[in-house]
Amino acid sequence: MFAATLLVMALTAVSTVLGPTTVAFADDYPSWDDVQAARSSESAKQAEVDTINRIIADLQAKAVAAQALVEQRSAEDAAAQAALAAGQSKADTLAASAATWKTKADTSSRQAALIAATFAKSGNQNITSLLLGSSSSEASDLLSQLSSMGKLSETITGIYDQAKQDANTAASVSAQAEVAKNALAGLAAAAQTALEEAAAAQRDLIAALTEQSAHQEELNAQLASLESNVATTEAQYQAGVEARAAAARAAAAAAAAARAAGAGVSVGPVSSDQQALAQELMDYVASGQFRGSYPDHIFEIEFIAAGKSVPNCGIDTVILQAMVTAVRAFGSAAVSDISRRCTGQIEGAGTASAHYRNGGGHAVDFISAGGVGLNGSNGASIALIKTLDPIMPYGSGLGQRNCRSSAGSEPSLKNFSDFADTCTHLHVDDF
Repeated sequence: MFAATLLVMALTAVSTVLGPTTVAFADDYPSWDDVQAARSSESAKQAEVDTINRIIADLQAKAVAAQALVEQRSAEDAAAQAALAAGQSKADTLAASAATWKTKADTSSRQAALIAATFAKSGNQNITSLLLGSSSSEASDLLSQLSSMGKLSETITGIYDQAKQDANTAASVSAQAEVAKNALAGLAAAAQTALEEAAAAQRDLIAALTEQSAHQEELNAQLASLESNVATTEAQYQAGVEARAAAARAAAAAAAAARAAGAGVSVGPVSSDQQALAQELMDYVASGQFRGSYPDHIFEIEFIAAGKSVPNCGIDTVILQAMVTAVRAFGSAAVSDISRRCTGQIEGAGTASAHYRNGGGHAVDFISAGGVGLNGSNGASIALIKTLDPIMPYGSGLGQRNCRSSAGSEPSLKNFSDFADTCTHLHVDDF
């Protein structure tokens, strides 16, 4: 229950940061006073039961509709991006072909002009006077030369024709390249619109899930109270909520302590099961050992822990393992970014961000470990790098190289491949 409360808080924070959505929800949910008042008669009680059932069904329908829209907009976005990529490839291919044909046409024209100039120099003599003033053998040789010159003339004509054909082809391909280039603007605009609509649909889905998570349990409790004829007050309901949250916190703290005692200074074996990893992380959230930032991406982990499949909100196993390893090794950790695809964030690096690419969930930004803030180059950052480097796949990304270079603290890396990034966190990805 405590983890579910954290999920509601995280989702609310995301909705606040990422701006308004287009999904409309109920303006007024039944209060516990309404539930108590409905006990005055069977008809009033049934009316309240019907109202609550309608609200529950409406919340579910909105979540289902929002998910369907995300799937539709995601498919449209993928198609638009593919069309843009194909258009760019076509424009590049035609531009290269046009350049090749222009070079060929220029070469043919130069060859024709050179041969024509040479032929003109040797063709100014009076052929008739040469024949009359020559001996029979000389005349025979001259006629033979003239025959050869006729063939040469045919060759020159062929070269001229080829040059003209090459020039026409070059002009045609250049025109096609220009059309393809001009079409890119429209394809790019369509792709951007599709991307923005997909991101908006994703935010609407998160808003729908936020609303459902915020009210579902209380609505179910109100419905159970009416249908079982048990007069439950709001104070009693909230007391039960807090009792369950306290029990969850205690259980999470005990589980964390048991793991720490069993592992000692060693991280120990880390599960490869996504749900088990997510559940362990949510235990750390409950015990205060793991937290998010603003906007809070912890709800992405909670979805996985609850076995809930939400479009674009998956997290790669390696990234979950990295977060679990960080908490186990340092006792606590905090992250500021996981999957921007899930939250519909397209600002900054946009779709090129490691937090968005390949469906999202392949990167995490650590902002603290063991209670110490991370900047990519300080002692805590280096310690976390050395802890994660052996377990990450070869070639995994590591940010803040520039920060470590400036500080002279670059460690020897086995699997990480580092790059420059802002010195406000420690970025890790598995690309």
